[in-house]
Amino acid sequence: MTLRRKFILALIGMVVFMSIVFAGIALTSTQALIGHAETYVQQSFGDHLSQLLSVYYGGHNSWEGVQDHVSQVMTTPPDPKFAHPPRDFQRFLVFDQNNKVIVDPSNDELGKQLTTFPDYGKIEKQWQPITVNGKTVGHYWQAIHTSVVDSKLAKTIGTSIIQGMIIGLIITSLIALLLGLLLTRHFTKPLNRLMEAVRRVGDGDLASRVEVDGNGDIALLARDFNKMTEQLNRNEEVRRNMVADIAHELRTPLAVILGKLESIQEGVLPSTPETILPIQDETLRLIRLVRDLQQLSLAEAGKLPMALSTVNLRTIVGKIIEQFQIEFEERGLNINISGGKIPEIIGDADRLTQVFVNLIGNALLHTPSGGTLNVLLEEVENPPENEITGEDVSRRLRDVFRRKDDKTEEAGSRDKNPGDESAGRWVQVTVKDSGEGIPAEELDHIFDRFYRVDKSRERENGGTGLGLAIAKEFIQAHGGRIKVESELGEGSSFRILLPVKPKNTLDVNP
Repeated sequence: MTLRRKFILALIGMVVFMSIVFAGIALTSTQALIGHAETYVQQSFGDHLSQLLSVYYGGHNSWEGVQDHVSQVMTTPPDPKFAHPPRDFQRFLVFDQNNKVIVDPSNDELGKQLTTFPDYGKIEKQWQPITVNGKTVGHYWQAIHTSVVDSKLAKTIGTSIIQGMIIGLIITSLIALLLGLLLTRHFTKPLNRLMEAVRRVGDGDLASRVEVDGNGDIALLARDFNKMTEQLNRNEEVRRNMVADIAHELRTPLAVILGKLESIQEGVLPSTPETILPIQDETLRLIRLVRDLQQLSLAEAGKLPMALSTVNLRTIVGKIIEQFQIEFEERGLNINISGGKIPEIIGDADRLTQVFVNLIGNALLHTPSGGTLNVLLEEVENPPENEITGEDVSRRLRDVFRRKDDKTEEAGSRDKNPGDESAGRWVQVTVKDSGEGIPAEELDHIFDRFYRVDKSRERENGGTGLGLAIAKEFIQAHGGRIKVESELGEGSSFRILLPVKPKNTLDVNP
């Protein structure tokens, strides 16, 4: 059943249910109102008749002829506002001073004494005195009508209400059906477009998009769907480009190796160390490419083996600077390490070293002679732009930073110590150069696999194009974040945020 049909049926059902509820309330209220009305009419009739009897006795000074007088009054009431009472409560009796019946509309009880009635005690409690000049001259008794529900008036009014409710229910249901058709067509139209787009995506059309109108829930869903398809399309494009780049990266060294080997086999080239050396270089290039791809895949899958220990980032950066010292001097670059004291973190020293080697090496290659390279190390607390909470960091550290043969975890390592002073603290490392900079349109792709800003660079000199992608995954594996800011002609700035390891979150490897 479609959503539109469900909505229409729900609307009609709601109308029917509310009509039934209102009909029940109306019937109950009407019956109560009829009961009050009948009681009021009974009381009014009794009061009027008592008044007439008092006037009659005062004028005749006796009850003689009162039966005929009352019969005449019942037939033609002197006051139009006192109409004939319903037959359901026309039974009444009038007693004289001696408790004898002197008035009975039915003439059945006329002349009887009060004591001859089986329920005379009840009558005596319910009758009303008839007084003339302060003297009781008789009593008036009227039967109290209790069967209001079964009265003809109640049945007539109840039937009219039910008929009106049925007619109103039919008309309201038809109107609800018409409105339901119009409203569901309006409400489900964008949802139908979204469902059609989902089907197209399921069939492989990742370029499918949905038009977004308004700011409702369906509009938000459509925006999220468009973002999802854009990401899927981009991932598919990255996958195709990655396959092409891997094929290209493999083709060049394999072609060199095959050409050299064929030349040696045919005797064109001698089998000397000088001839074999290029084959060895290309083999090492292939090994490095396969190793980088393996590390990148493991990091993305959260299965990268880590040798955790206490790490001092300032020491790591200092050692890397010493390794590149000769290149800095040859290119005439100025290197500066600044910042105050920073706390140690928990991480894999080799992985972090590889990250900073990539960043500093790239800065070395893209900074002209006479330029500068600044490395700033500082401690920050809860940077607003960082979207990773301390709990997420701890969980990722537990899930990712483990050796392959580690099958269990300490139960106590699952919860963060609330009194840990290092919770919420971060170490920030900024690597800023004065090089050529990165174009703004390239910043979103700088961490993609095999991506090179300078497409004309030779792969022999430019590496595999995986360095920054690996750096990003390694930093994220440590629960951190890496960002880049750059302007053409002014240089680039890579900023790395790494959490200070909370206590009791993860055991440290010795």
